[in-house]
Amino acid sequence: MIKYILNTVFFILSINLLSSQSLDSLNISRLHDTISSKYLNEERTVEIQLPRSYSALEKEYPLVIVFDGDYMFNLVSGNTDYLSFWGNIPEHIVVGINQKNSRFNDTSVFDNVTNLPISSTASFYDFIVLELIPYLKKNYRISKFNIIIGHERTANFANFFILKKNPLIRGVISISPKISNRMNDFLINNLVKTKSKISYILLSSLNDFETIIDNVNKLKKSLSGIKNNNLMFESIILDKDNHYTIPSTALPVALKKLYSLYPEIDKKEYDSIITKLEYSPIAYIENKYKLIKDFYDIDKKISINDFMAIEEYIESFEQFKLYEDLSKLANQEYPGTILPSYYMGRFYEERGNPEKAMLIYRSAYNMNEVEGLTKEYLLELADRINQDFNY
Repeated sequence: MIKYILNTVFFILSINLLSSQSLDSLNISRLHDTISSKYLNEERTVEIQLPRSYSALEKEYPLVIVFDGDYMFNLVSGNTDYLSFWGNIPEHIVVGINQKNSRFNDTSVFDNVTNLPISSTASFYDFIVLELIPYLKKNYRISKFNIIIGHERTANFANFFILKKNPLIRGVISISPKISNRMNDFLINNLVKTKSKISYILLSSLNDFETIIDNVNKLKKSLSGIKNNNLMFESIILDKDNHYTIPSTALPVALKKLYSLYPEIDKKEYDSIITKLEYSPIAYIENKYKLIKDFYDIDKKISINDFMAIEEYIESFEQFKLYEDLSKLANQEYPGTILPSYYMGRFYEERGNPEKAMLIYRSAYNMNEVEGLTKEYLLELADRINQDFNY
């Protein structure tokens, strides 16, 4: 009996290395753009960071709109670049709006009765929805997943963008929001019934301004009680950071929580979830990538790392019949490579047909290799079978 070690620990040791290697030789690009707004009756300059792979790949990227761009843009753009470099989150197009002299008028003028935006704040909302986003989609490769990040007043204002039936914004990172009247009710009434996939991250600190942390805790309690599979809600409550240091401490954590579905399987996910599954791990991985598409509008190819994680499960729990389904999945994701042949060969070995396994291993010689698996290894498996059974 051949003992199979292969590189099944590959997924534990090398996670995220492929992502960093592919981006290492590329650089981010920063530029300024000016939009003439009929709603604001003025020109607004925005700062834009394009991802490292923007000029190398013809694909669309999620959009991050950063309110308070005068002090938040560098923080957000730096964190998105760093985390995407290591594969924790996808690359983004980051757009910062400077609001140094317009913050209150942009985000805090509400009707005293309805508590909805009026006057300059309503105009700023229209500027974002009807001018900024369409302009960015026309001139840059923007995907359908748009995120807004705000702090204090702008964090509260960001909530209005997910109150629509089919919102253009489906991701919000709300940092120390100065919650306006009825905002809790607005959010609860909408998110409990939304049919759009919404990712919402709420942040504060026990050392935040008292009124803010009190209101955040109330909102946290309300949103945590919502039972809706279309809502992915997380809260982050720090211990010691004050109102002004919360963004620098919590933002990287918030970005990773927003994209909690996105990273490749690591040891924690494998040990805490996959090893305890009561259904097929192949179904788990297919559903994981479906949710990535549903929430983030990203057609992400199932990684070799994640195939190896499922292989580790099969070997550890001796569920060898799953190799047939894993081979079919590998053929969908990596056609023309040796990966499907490797898994089908393992299937036939464990089904008591080593001769067919040997032929499958050898037939893969003219196919392409994948990371962590070589043609020479498959030929070695075939030779071992030949020696053991004298074929």
